[in-house]
Amino acid sequence: MTDQPAWDTAIRRHDRQVYLSVLALGLAPDRAREIAQAAWTRLIEQQAKGALADIELPGLAIRQARFLAFNELKRGKLEARTLAAVPDQPPAPDAERIAAGREEIDRVIAALATCSATARKAFRIVYATPGGNAAIAAKELGLSLQRVRQILCETRAHLRRALEVTR
Repeated sequence: MTDQPAWDTAIRRHDRQVYLSVLALGLAPDRAREIAQAAWTRLIEQQAKGALADIELPGLAIRQARFLAFNELKRGKLEARTLAAVPDQPPAPDAERIAAGREEIDRVIAALATCSATARKAFRIVYATPGGNAAIAAKELGLSLQRVRQILCETRAHLRRALEVTR
């Protein structure tokens, strides 16, 4: 089968079987129709690429559609488990955790203040500017990309040490 008229004929002849095989898995009729159409589309694309050596219909189309349907069902189960694991209401933040977080932020700010102006500016460009990155910082600071990366690495290490001291 190498041309569109042959595919059209095959789809007219076997589409109902493909659709029913997906519907039998428990998907909604509209979703089963979408999956059957996606299966036919994939087969046509694979055949055009020369990836299908032997085309036996409707078996190949049914296998493709059921593969897509099983992936969809798996994805749905995973989403359901994820949603079930997430509580409806987020836990209320306790005052102690809020205070500890604020203390850590204060320590980071104090540690950052002890860094060089270049390190502070590079850090601000990369981490406080939307879309900021080391390449932008290098250009703005007039330094090599490697040097900016080194400065950022040293600055992050300095901040980690500041946080570890009080823990």
